Amino acid sequence: MNQTQQNQTNRTKWAVFAAATLGYGLFYVCRLSLNVVKKPIVDTGYLTETELGIIGSALFFSYAIGKFVNGFLADRVNVRYLMAGGLLIATLVNAALGFAVPFWAFVILWAVNGWFQSVGGPCSVIALNRWFTEKERGTVYGFWSASNNIGEALTFIFTSFIVGALGWQWGFMSAACLGAAGVGLIFIFLKPAPPEWKAIPSDSAEKQTASSVKSKQLEVLKSPMIWMLALASAFMYISRYAVNSWGVYYFEIEKGYNIVTASTLVSVSSVCGI
Repeated sequence: MNQTQQNQTNRTKWAVFAAATLGYGLFYVCRLSLNVVKKPIVDTGYLTETELGIIGSALFFSYAIGKFVNGFLADRVNVRYLMAGGLLIATLVNAALGFAVPFWAFVILWAVNGWFQSVGGPCSVIALNRWFTEKERGTVYGFWSASNNIGEALTFIFTSFIVGALGWQWGFMSAACLGAAGVGLIFIFLKPAPPEWKAIPSDSAEKQTASSVKSKQLEVLKSPMIWMLALASAFMYISRYAVNSWGVYYFEIEKGYNIVTASTLVSVSSVCGI
């Protein structure tokens, strides 16, 4: 590889990093939009607190199952198309919820959102793993992991202003607009792998690659350490999403803050996490 090619590869891999980080952050915007609009929805009598809890749990259950399934799928398909497609569906769901749909339709749509939300993380990690060396990955993953904080902060600050000014429907519409921008960003800049990954000389090589991927995935499933980490992460997410899901509503109801102030307070942990 000559110097010109090396420079082009370096530019491309950092574009991939930016697309993975910002793109996954925008997944969060489409995931957390509901959390900002709960009080306006309850105040209008559109949905009750219990119904909002059911809707939220639908996303988490579908997200958990989807994360498991789509992680395996991402090893076998073009991650650019899968990630962009997942965010596109999440964007369309948010746009649809900008209209007052019936409760059970809301549950189903939010569960669909959760399923397609689950492709973002695996696709990002796979793309970064292919583009960066082992020595670079720790640093790169560290910065990429701030994507959820970026998305959370953007949701709680930006979306709350929109909802305060235009109403709860625009909480979903604004998330859809940002999600659409993320789809374009991912599709243009998230190259799935360096050129050398595309050079598969024969059908036998493809079969060997598929067999290798399957065996490595089975090794992961058999590792006790993986299951311990998964359990630890699950407990961490209980507290994290309790705050993300109901923090804004709590501050509005119990403390009497307006939506912008309540959302800004919840965003503090996300901003500090960056």
